[in-house]
Amino acid sequence: MTGEKDGAVAFFDVDGTLVWHDAEKVASGEYDFSAATPTPAVYEAFRRLRAAGHRAFICTGRPVPFIYDSLRALAPDGYIAAAGAYVQVGDTVVRDANIPDDLLLETVRRFVDAGIDLMLESNTQSVEVHPSGAPAEFASSGLVRSADELGGFLRDHRFAKFCVSGRPLEALAPVLPFCERHFTIADLQFGTHEFSLRGVDKGSAIEAALAYLGLPQESAFAFGDSENDLPMAPAVGTFVAMGNALPVVRERADYVTDPVEKDGVPSALRHFGLI
Repeated sequence: MTGEKDGAVAFFDVDGTLVWHDAEKVASGEYDFSAATPTPAVYEAFRRLRAAGHRAFICTGRPVPFIYDSLRALAPDGYIAAAGAYVQVGDTVVRDANIPDDLLLETVRRFVDAGIDLMLESNTQSVEVHPSGAPAEFASSGLVRSADELGGFLRDHRFAKFCVSGRPLEALAPVLPFCERHFTIADLQFGTHEFSLRGVDKGSAIEAALAYLGLPQESAFAFGDSENDLPMAPAVGTFVAMGNALPVVRERADYVTDPVEKDGVPSALRHFGLI
């Protein structure tokens, strides 16, 4: 597909990039991530960006159900979700990758044996696996205690990735050697680590979107703050880190903008003359 308009195309991470989360409130354990929305300046920046003939994509680790109406109201040209496993350009799904069932079940068994809770994410429903006995964190999630209980969900859902929250990476030592063979592990900040299939990331998703659009890498910008945003850097002409980004992300960036709470996205778009 060749694009109908020339211009740049920009890919925006959500949490820590388009949306700000207060770290203290997150740490309280009672924070509602769905209540956080882009600022009026971000909405206006998206409007001006597209009015100038450029494209905008949301490029998030969130699965599709967690791209709330407040984000869809930005009216992007497409979505990259589940940290690159899902790519949608306009109304066309370009990629929808999932963890094979046998690998997923083996992974869950190892986490359950180690007593580690995790959340499996799909484009239809998330399922929380809690061998600890803890209740579900999200009302919309399914809840199981073992791999055997997961079988019913596998009939209707295909899972793209999973996350572990509330544990430092070193606390995952019993399962890390296995996970490192099959998954890329990213620090999302706020005490959460994300596990995605190797080779399925935001960078390869951007490449798929650009190929579908017939646009060159040099015309693309990407904005992010966490480790799962790092694969975007080699896939675009300009990689922008938020001022609140992890140090490794800022070091890799071509440009560091203001923090998200100071409207770093509109600031960077103005800096590059895109709005």
